Amino acid sequence: MLVHQAKRLSSPCFVITNHDSSVLPNFTVTDKDGGKGILKFDRILCDVPCSGDGTIRKNPDVWVKWNAANGNNLHGIQYRIARRGAEMLAVGGRMVYSTCSFNPLEDEAVIHRLIVETEGAMELVDVSDSLPGLKYSKGKLSWVPTSRDMVGYSSFSEVPEKWQTQIRPLMFPPSPDKAGDFHLDRCIRILPHHQDTGGFFVAVLQKTKLLPWEASAKIEKKISGDNGSGGKQKEPPRKKRRMHGFREDPFVFFEDDEPVWPEIKEFYGLDDLDPKLLLTRCKEGKKKNIYLTNSAVRDIVINNEEKIKFINTGVKSFVRCDNRSMKCSFRIAQEMAKLVKIGETSMLDFYDVLIQVNIRGDSQYITQL
Repeated sequence: MLVHQAKRLSSPCFVITNHDSSVLPNFTVTDKDGGKGILKFDRILCDVPCSGDGTIRKNPDVWVKWNAANGNNLHGIQYRIARRGAEMLAVGGRMVYSTCSFNPLEDEAVIHRLIVETEGAMELVDVSDSLPGLKYSKGKLSWVPTSRDMVGYSSFSEVPEKWQTQIRPLMFPPSPDKAGDFHLDRCIRILPHHQDTGGFFVAVLQKTKLLPWEASAKIEKKISGDNGSGGKQKEPPRKKRRMHGFREDPFVFFEDDEPVWPEIKEFYGLDDLDPKLLLTRCKEGKKKNIYLTNSAVRDIVINNEEKIKFINTGVKSFVRCDNRSMKCSFRIAQEMAKLVKIGETSMLDFYDVLIQVNIRGDSQYITQL
């Protein structure tokens, strides 16, 4: 579904991966000085798995299976995803946490736990003025964790031993005298009757400083680097990560000596297009499709393809067309041509618009849809 929707953008600037988001590895990127660094994101959306009781209007089967304790088993994975998102966020960046559930154990309890464990490095942002006209309820300041037998508990000490693996201490709300410190009322609860929609929970958080364990790791790295050997340490070789599930076709980027490039370059007049931004999905045999990316995507894929499973990237630009009457073995792909007014611009103009500037609906290069 995501691949299908992303193709509608016809953008070379996206990458789709398939990985457990709670343990998503750091993305390695090349620094300006040629060294290796860790990519941090300015914006992250954590649309976490949830019980889905907010979709009860369109999915009545949820009501048959509903139990107040449904969120207990999901709280852990939801928190781990949110925590990993916070780790991958740059200082000053924002993260949106969302569910389609009404259960506070899946909503405010996760946000409260994240703020507590990050020691205030993650703060809730007041976005009440961002969407004028949106009807919603404020986040809850208190809630009652409930076991599967529909018994609520006001503190962890009251929880019977048989339920203590499902109801954990950090699932409980803050004390009334400290509830205001967390600003949980800045969370947004969209109920079905507000806009005649489904139910949603949304919280916007901003990272104000390094997380406690990030700051500690940075100090330890600095200390360990000063070991009398000029700061250089030989790291043990890493084991090659095993990719589970269906094996994707490889991403093979062009090099300067790519055999099919001179023909395409001469026919379409692409003298200024860097062939290293083009890729195919096969290492051997005839190249059927050629995709266009940008330098950032190329760097991310090449540096991380051994540890992260990439699913899709790039815009299909050229398709092989073995026709004897053709002067070039590759034609322009529909995904690329549909954005260009034929006869009014060259392929180089299209490349400049797509890669170097922001595409706007009123641009002379964009077809009126």
